[in-house]
Amino acid sequence: MWDYSFAIPSILILGILLLNYFALQRLPIKKNKTFVGLLLIETVVISSDIIGSWACENYFDLPISTVYVSNMIFFVFFLLRGFFFFVLTCNILELNPIENLVKTVTCNIPLVFSILVVLSTPWTKAIFLVNEDGYARGYAYHLITFTFLYYILFSIIMVFSLRKYYKRLRELYGTILYLTILLIGLAFRIFLPKYLLMDTFCIMAILTINIIFMNPDFYIDRQTRLFNRDGIRLYLDEKYSKKHSIFAFVIDHYAETTEIYGHKQMDAGLLLIGNYLRWKFGNTLIFYCRSGRFVFVVNNNSEVDTIIDTLMERFKRPWISDDVELYLNISFAKIKCDYQGYTSDSILNVIVNALEIASSNNEKTIIDIDDRAFIENHETILIKRALERATEDHSVAIFLQPIVDAKTHGLVGAESLCRIFNSSGELIPPDKFIPIAENNGRIYQLGEQVFEKTCAFIRDNDLESFGLKWINVNLSTAQFMKKDLAESFERLINEYHISHEKIHLEITEASITDELIMKDQIEKLKQKGFELSLDDYGTGYSNASRLKHFPFHNVKIDMSLIWDYCNEPDIILPTLVETFKRSGYTITAEGIETEEMANAMTQIGCNYLQGMHFSLPLPVDEFIARYKK
Repeated sequence: MWDYSFAIPSILILGILLLNYFALQRLPIKKNKTFVGLLLIETVVISSDIIGSWACENYFDLPISTVYVSNMIFFVFFLLRGFFFFVLTCNILELNPIENLVKTVTCNIPLVFSILVVLSTPWTKAIFLVNEDGYARGYAYHLITFTFLYYILFSIIMVFSLRKYYKRLRELYGTILYLTILLIGLAFRIFLPKYLLMDTFCIMAILTINIIFMNPDFYIDRQTRLFNRDGIRLYLDEKYSKKHSIFAFVIDHYAETTEIYGHKQMDAGLLLIGNYLRWKFGNTLIFYCRSGRFVFVVNNNSEVDTIIDTLMERFKRPWISDDVELYLNISFAKIKCDYQGYTSDSILNVIVNALEIASSNNEKTIIDIDDRAFIENHETILIKRALERATEDHSVAIFLQPIVDAKTHGLVGAESLCRIFNSSGELIPPDKFIPIAENNGRIYQLGEQVFEKTCAFIRDNDLESFGLKWINVNLSTAQFMKKDLAESFERLINEYHISHEKIHLEITEASITDELIMKDQIEKLKQKGFELSLDDYGTGYSNASRLKHFPFHNVKIDMSLIWDYCNEPDIILPTLVETFKRSGYTITAEGIETEEMANAMTQIGCNYLQGMHFSLPLPVDEFIARYKK
């Protein structure tokens, strides 16, 4: 006689888990699909276990085929249960068990072979047999248990081999826990077969998985109740063979709009939008990726334009609730190329960039994303890697561009410029890597290495042998905001035993965003003995009146003013130069490309000239070879 008392509560628990699964919003990813498959298989296993056990007890009253079929169903689904636990472990580890032939054979052959043995049982009596004495185990009965054990042990080996890839220790311990529970259940099945405790232990393992891995809130955004950025990243990384269409929209000028309405009202508005999107497009996967960005994944490309038209019409009206009334504009981005060869991070980065362009473009509210956008994103990733490598390996290079006397064209100074190389040893243009370095914070390390390597050049070379009086080092806006900037530069000056007057610090006018902080920083640098130049005068919001508040000794006129003057001469630039010189500043004209430009700048009174007419920025060894006397 078999004891069914342990099986009935298990079925009730499974029913609750199934209701809970289908009642909540779930992301259609492999892990979730495998889990619901496991729930259904477990339900069949327990049900067929009870029915098969009952049939074995009453074999003399039932057709022998009923006894065989009911037990064969149990054994087949018993095997499938072990396999699904294994597949779920693969899903958790983000592995594909059928990625190649070796994996397919290793993972599937034991299951297929065991199922074939089960199906052959009515003729071979391999797993069990039914005769006049009733149900009895066959000669290969333990194949079922050993196959289940194979998948559990295989899972344990994978977990310990790949444990460093777990993002959270909680998930690692959870995986080990449910696999251990299954091993204990197998032990009960082998040594206490009269008790149907294996099913109970499987339920315990399923409950563990549900608690640790199946919380739908992991992939739900709290503001909108839509799927979140982690959800779309996971969904796209699974690389479904079926191609979907992806488009997105963004609330225009989201940060400014939030400041206008306030965070509380904007949060309420986002919830209104999320509720509307779920109600209107319930069969579409919609993700909220922060900062007012919504991403749609639709099955049919023909639906995209219809959805966009619907959204544009809806956003013409305000979003209103009890205490909210928001007037919002939106812009769109559509992926128009095959995106399946790209990672989720690449797809999301390209979407974010396109939405920024669309939001800032008053004439075009829909941006099409093509292959070029993905190529540019890949180039950005390579530049980020090069930046990381250069800063971590201390391999930032300096190039020196000559600064000449306007009258004699003799070398008097140089500007030390930052350069980095890609993995192939090719130079990356500064206009490519500088903005990226400013965004990701690497600009601090770049600036420090340029300053230090300039100090090393001055120490190792007699500047007078070049005719050099100083070398300019440019400071970025972000670098200039560092509180310990003066102290760190002073430390390097002392470490390399050079004098302060050999290095002039260039500060771009854009750095003067907070005049109090600027004044304090400049005073600290002046106290240490550094000379300061104002770089790129004439860009942005130039303000000549505030220069008198800062102790600059040199003003560098931006090339845009110089080119404009050379194309259409007027009195503005000459008057500006004369005013600066009367105030005690020396003047440097940059961007000089021709002899005519050099003569024009000399005639209006510039002291120094810099540009490709005299020389491009040169590597240190080339600079030494060309200019050392």
